[in-house]
Amino acid sequence: MGIAADIAMFKAKLNLAIDDTMQGPVLDGAKKQLRASVYSEVYAAYSPEFYSRRMDGGGLASMSNMESTYGDKTLQIKDMAGWQHLYGGAYPGERLAEAIARGDSQYYFHRAGGRPFHEEAEKEFAASGEFERLLASGLRAHGFVVR
Repeated sequence: MGIAADIAMFKAKLNLAIDDTMQGPVLDGAKKQLRASVYSEVYAAYSPEFYSRRMDGGGLASMSNMESTYGDKTLQIKDMAGWQHLYGGAYPGERLAEAIARGDSQYYFHRAGGRPFHEEAEKEFAASGEFERLLASGLRAHGFVVR
């Protein structure tokens, strides 16, 4: 095998390791950070007066409501928690997470203002070093030496 073939094989192995790690340990860590940001940025923002919060039981903090897509080395997570229909329903196609992030006054979310918890989760996940730690750990599990 020539050097070009060796480099191509190395790149292919590295890309597979990155893809596997991003869709496994990194995804799990990102969801945990998103959940933590929901608690700190949404649920802790104020105490509701007249409605219940589902939290982990089907609400924004429930990781089972977090859908992910991955492609071109980019991981995206959307919180797909459904509405409780306490406001007479939502606009068609509007997600609960979007209305909360905007602080939408039609749903009385303006009391706490916009709470862009996705942005906060992304910043914290990067700043904490957790992304780098999980990626390096995953690459090591695939046989790569990471310093």
